Amino acid sequence: ARYMAARQQGAKRRKAEEKVDIGQLQFGEDFENAEAMLNAEVKMIIDKINASNQLEYDDLSEVMQNSYTYVQTFGKFRDADSITLCKAELMEMGLSSFEAASLGNLMPANADEAKRLITSLAKYDDGEIEAFCNVVQRYKEA
Repeated sequence: ARYMAARQQGAKRRKAEEKVDIGQLQFGEDFENAEAMLNAEVKMIIDKINASNQLEYDDLSEVMQNSYTYVQTFGKFRDADSITLCKAELMEMGLSSFEAASLGNLMPANADEAKRLITSLAKYDDGEIEAFCNVVQRYKEA
């Protein structure tokens, strides 16, 4: 028991020392290899799981129902291709998956709004950020 307590204490200390700064795109080791997702991508995954398991909305747990309602409300893209193309185009323009997903989820109308919502975009000039916003606007649901 003492060994386990010492081990847990060491793990907590390492976590506390870990550098996490979203503005600098440093998310910590738990998210080191994670791919950020658009709400619309999450909705597609839930839809596929439900279809393959032949589940109805009422069959889902409360957490899944709440998650589904959220991504359905905020995942506003025309279709599956639009989601994939939007994210890919943003990443080809140099954005990280987090920045691309954040832009796709938040859908800021202009550079000023985007910079206030996604602090890591500060490294880009307003013209570049406007171009990012225009990509999202082009793919979003009308």
